Amino acid sequence: MQFSGVLFDMDGVLVDTDQAVADLWNGLASEYGLTISDGEFAAHVYGCVPEHTVETVFAPLAPPDRAKVLTRVRESEPDLAFTPVPRASELVHDLAGAGVPLALVTGASAARADRALRTLGLTGRFGTTVTWGESARGKPAPDCYLLAARRLGIPPVECLVFEDTSGGVRAATAAGATCVAVSRLDPAPLRAGGARHVVPGFEAVSFRRHAAGAVLSVADQEDMQFGSTAGHQPVTPTTATHTEGGSPCR
Repeated sequence: MQFSGVLFDMDGVLVDTDQAVADLWNGLASEYGLTISDGEFAAHVYGCVPEHTVETVFAPLAPPDRAKVLTRVRESEPDLAFTPVPRASELVHDLAGAGVPLALVTGASAARADRALRTLGLTGRFGTTVTWGESARGKPAPDCYLLAARRLGIPPVECLVFEDTSGGVRAATAAGATCVAVSRLDPAPLRAGGARHVVPGFEAVSFRRHAAGAVLSVADQEDMQFGSTAGHQPVTPTTATHTEGGSPCR
């Protein structure tokens, strides 16, 4: 298959924040006498907008208390701890070095995304970033991926996306992109969401240059080629109005 750009999710793809996210939500739940099951984490926390998590998992609370929980999440989110996902940063460097247009599409705040990129040594590697509040709807709606593709000046159908949650996969495929899911969890929900491939880690994704661009081989099953994007004109990002519905938690 031929592609023109790559869009990366951040949490769960470039950095591992699962434990920090679990600690944050479990801590808030315990303060109100609630517990969050593994099933609820999978369905209503990972890959979901915080508003969705509050309205579903914290539904027993009165509206003023739910608003307090959401405020606490907004205050704590920029400082969430993370660890690098093995070989993810190397792939970003390889693709950027080959001239492949890249975008970071994350539900993290701009402050946390900037902190992660500095820590990973990836500052300046992405042609554009889409962060918390820049799209009207959060995943699984496709808005954030459509915005990233538009900013790169690349049709969504020519974009390859790396995601890790079913909601993120659904967002990418709804935008018209091809998605590779990176996860060691049950692949069935990811495939059901439209993932073309599900791999346990970036060890299963190999990179090589060729005369006209680059090739990614995914799980030794398919070569994804990236050629010239000279015909595409990147769009300069503009400041978007923050909308309460556009804050994915991963």
